[in-house]
Amino acid sequence: MSEQELLQLVRSIPDGQSATITLTNLAGDRTLLQGVYKESQAPFFFFLAPPGQIPETLDTSKQCPFASQGRSATDVNFVADIVDNSNGRALELVARKTVRAEELRQFFRVTLRTAIIIRFYPKDPDNNQQDWVMSGETVDISQSGVLAILPEECSDSDGLDFEIRLVNPSKNVFCTGRVIRSKRLKKDRWLTSFHFDEISSTDRDAIAKNCFAEQRRQLRDKGQTF
Repeated sequence: MSEQELLQLVRSIPDGQSATITLTNLAGDRTLLQGVYKESQAPFFFFLAPPGQIPETLDTSKQCPFASQGRSATDVNFVADIVDNSNGRALELVARKTVRAEELRQFFRVTLRTAIIIRFYPKDPDNNQQDWVMSGETVDISQSGVLAILPEECSDSDGLDFEIRLVNPSKNVFCTGRVIRSKRLKKDRWLTSFHFDEISSTDRDAIAKNCFAEQRRQLRDKGQTF
């Protein structure tokens, strides 16, 4: 993407739009935050975080994956550099390059165990494909995909329907996607990675809130706060 196209991408985000960002502290731990995008002179912008949630030991040298939505409800994903962190709540950043939604998963994923149901319905009744339903458990999740343990290998890899039962806050998320990779485990179980192809902004926000709540729980268990 050219510099001009990156400028247009940043400008496409409405002022006050909800957004998520991944920050890294000096120990190398990543934290997913949900906050608000605030306009500046593109490619510069501000991210407004809830009070007290920016890590005190923030590593300002690390790039920050950023995700939001443009005015036409299209996903906006890029990595940004931190310019200023003196406010304590608002980060000033500058967009550097775009990333694919699949690439964001390595930054945004959080270990989260919950129920998942995967369904397949053939779109063409004449191709001899059978519909099926399989239940499993998530291993980790992000706004762009999920890793799950299943009792069988998925017989179809595209056009899958997902139902994910989030718990904090409680919400059933419905979306569609495809298999990225699958690995056979012991006891005839399958570790399968999925990418979400279609997911509403409401369900994407619900996943972000659950990831954030789970991160806080895990940090409390370790005796840390942020």
